[in-house]
Amino acid sequence: MTTFVSRELEKNEPFDPLTIHPDTPFTQAQFYGRWQASLGREVKRFVVLSGGEVIAYFQLIKYPLLLGKSYFYIPYGPVTKDSSEVFFTYLKQELKQIAKTENIVFVRLDFTPPTPNEILSKFFAKAPFCTYHSAHFQPRVEWFLDLSKSGEQLLKEMQKKTRYNIHLASRKGVTTGIVTADFRKYFEDFYELMSVTAERNKFSLHQKNYYRNIFNNLQSDNAYLALARRGEKILVIKLIICYGPIASCIFSGSSNEHRNLKPTDLVQWRAICQAKKLGHNFYNFGGISSGKIYRGWDGLTIFKKNFGGMEITHSDLFDLVVQPFWYHLYNFRKLIKNVYRRYSGAFTASQSTN
Repeated sequence: MTTFVSRELEKNEPFDPLTIHPDTPFTQAQFYGRWQASLGREVKRFVVLSGGEVIAYFQLIKYPLLLGKSYFYIPYGPVTKDSSEVFFTYLKQELKQIAKTENIVFVRLDFTPPTPNEILSKFFAKAPFCTYHSAHFQPRVEWFLDLSKSGEQLLKEMQKKTRYNIHLASRKGVTTGIVTADFRKYFEDFYELMSVTAERNKFSLHQKNYYRNIFNNLQSDNAYLALARRGEKILVIKLIICYGPIASCIFSGSSNEHRNLKPTDLVQWRAICQAKKLGHNFYNFGGISSGKIYRGWDGLTIFKKNFGGMEITHSDLFDLVVQPFWYHLYNFRKLIKNVYRRYSGAFTASQSTN
């Protein structure tokens, strides 16, 4: 009979899900947990072992709800190499025990690698679509570019108009640069550009301190900035996070000035080239619209797809319901907010991790 044992890790103990799944998203990286902790969120990290071998990693992040309630989210996790029903039975029991000690309404799971719905639905409740659209939850569908191809081939496979825009920006005096240190120096420019972009595209931002905390915790071995300038004026800043074989563009802000010069196309290409130079296998553009969700991202989706690439689909979101009354109330509130957003013509978009 298979025996599983889980253990919560101490703050400085190693946590490395790449060892069991090489394409693990950075939201299950140890440094991501430190970012969340720096924002005042409670973070718990666990390993699950079977026969002395680690078969799963996951870090839980605690988010507040109304009336003193909370929920746990495991962004793109648990990361596991066991998809047996015996394992999921154990995982469900273990998560429920953890949740009960923390007055948790539900635990949201987001498996890596993706696990078929017919398996997960035996153990967890499929989250309603109306709850997907939140700044706290990761996109279900992302757009990736395979960097194993040559630079010439990547240019050839992108849309002709995008290739033209890249050359246009260069000819018109737009320059680019890569920043790998002193990230804080660029924070105010970054936030100003993010604010301009949010106002232009009608999406909401986190509090300024959220982004400041991320910049304060960036390191040269897991991040870089890609900048576009016209003269001394910074027109675009992109933040790229590196983890394992994937370089992910998580935030991007751009000015309303000189948009006709297409600086965003050029700096995106510069960020891609840097990821390739660093030896990453994939460049992740971030979330795109798909089906019933993220309909407000259509323009952004077209921009990303014009660079060529492929669609990567993550697992549907599943919940372990611990307090049914409060869980249904949470879902009802989300449904009302979605209806209001649809009819008011507004939407809240987060193209990135949060």
